[in-house]
Amino acid sequence: MKYYIELTLISNEEIPLHFLWEKLYQQLHLVLVERLENDKSKVGASFPKYNKEAKQLCNKLRLMALEKKHLETLNLDKYFSRLTDYVHWTNIKEIPVDKITGYAFFKREQVKSNHQRLARRRADKMGISKQQAIDFFAGKTESESKAPFIYIKSSKGNRYPLFILMTETNIKSNSAEFSSYGLSSTSSVPIF
Repeated sequence: MKYYIELTLISNEEIPLHFLWEKLYQQLHLVLVERLENDKSKVGASFPKYNKEAKQLCNKLRLMALEKKHLETLNLDKYFSRLTDYVHWTNIKEIPVDKITGYAFFKREQVKSNHQRLARRRADKMGISKQQAIDFFAGKTESESKAPFIYIKSSKGNRYPLFILMTETNIKSNSAEFSSYGLSSTSSVPIF
């Protein structure tokens, strides 16, 4: 990664931080979906104040790219126009190489936590009865995530948590292949 834009979320008593994350990330997801190349985004997300212990993303987001043009085409002024009172962003800057303290993967953690929902999906997908699908999950423990999350709305209007897991690494990626959420388990981003 060579370039970045830093976004700062400004919450207050009336508008909590989690609400701003939800609105910001929903818009960011739409922006990145429109710019996918071969189902991959060239823009990655970094959360510089990520707090594992408190399970918080805090109030900063960095969008990073290898080439300046990938950040320029985001057109944040257009997509975030309704959020300008609550989200401030910088111009595109070069990543300060001398301030990099390491690298990290910010990736999506998918949690299989709702057996009822999973059973319905399994029944539909496999053409079996709902009871057979429920029996399949009987006795299995539901998993939980300790990662911070942002609620996202699906194209069908369903709300779901997008768990974001940070894994520190010493691997500097030379590629930029991120999901439509700006997350990746194969492309690292610098921490500074």
